[in-house]
Formats: sequence, structure tokens, C-alpha cells
Amino acid sequence: MRALLLSLALAMAPALAQATWIVQTLIPEAVALRTPTTQIVFELKDYPPKTFPATYPASNLEGGVLPVQVFANTPGVWSLLLQIPDLKDPSGALLLPARQVLYRVNGGLWLRADGTPQIVYTQTGPTPGWLEIRLEFALELLGQERAGSYVVQTLVTALRQP
Repeated sequence: MRALLLSLALAMAPALAQATWIVQTLIPEAVALRTPTTQIVFELKDYPPKTFPATYPASNLEGGVLPVQVFANTPGVWSLLLQIPDLKDPSGALLLPARQVLYRVNGGLWLRADGTPQIVYTQTGPTPGWLEIRLEFALELLGQERAGSYVVQTLVTALRQP
């Protein structure tokens, strides 16, 4: 009898139990920035120049270039804004107007900062991973600047258009 029960148990198909779940995820719309932690430095070699105005390109470990990486997965239009303010001393006196700082994007034309946020790049739709935008800077000296150490803090913003 035992042998009969054993062969019957082996001959029957094994029982199968299953359960299913819906796996759902929500990837949020995002526009994100990555920038290196570096300072843009202007080395004034051969100062004073033979003539004014004189332009001095930025120099630092990245060759004077600030690589800004942007990620976007939004379907709409987004922009990259750059703001370079006037340089002021601790008491608020103007040392160097923003218009004496020049910038260009991805090797394009040199443009003047004006102290307000300026759109430097616009794209529609998502980026293919992290997109690198290269910002270069130069300083224009007119010959009337005071001696001293000057620091400019630029602001880069990624903004999705409504």
C-alpha cells in the first residue's frame, strides 16, 4: 500500500502557487546641474599692458573653462542662466562693473555680463544623460581699476519654462 501511495504522489503534478504584483515607479521631472568646485582666476601677466582696454582670459586647472553639466528629462523647454554681478568692496563701493567680465558658451562669441541673469543656453526636451556646457570667462581692464584682489561670484541656474 505504501508503494502505491508513493507512486501516486510522484505521478501527480506538483502544486503551483503564484501571485502577481504591479510594480510601479514614478520618475520625477528634473532639471539638475553639476559644477566643479573651482575658482575662476584671472592671471594678469604683463600688467600693465601696452594699451587699454586689455583683455585677460581666465586661467585655472580646467584651462579657464567652467564645465557645467546639465541633466533634464522634461518634455518642455528649459534654459541655463548665468548671472555675473558687479564687483563691490565690503562697504558696497563699486570696484568693477559686471560689463567688464566677458563670457562665451561652448567656444561661441564673447558676450558681456550685465549684472542680471542672462540666458546662455536653451534646449527643448530631455538631454542624453549629462550634457556638458562649457563657459569661458575673460576680464577686460580699462586702466582705471584700483589695485587689489577681486573676487566674482557667478550664479548658474537651470530653469524649466512653463
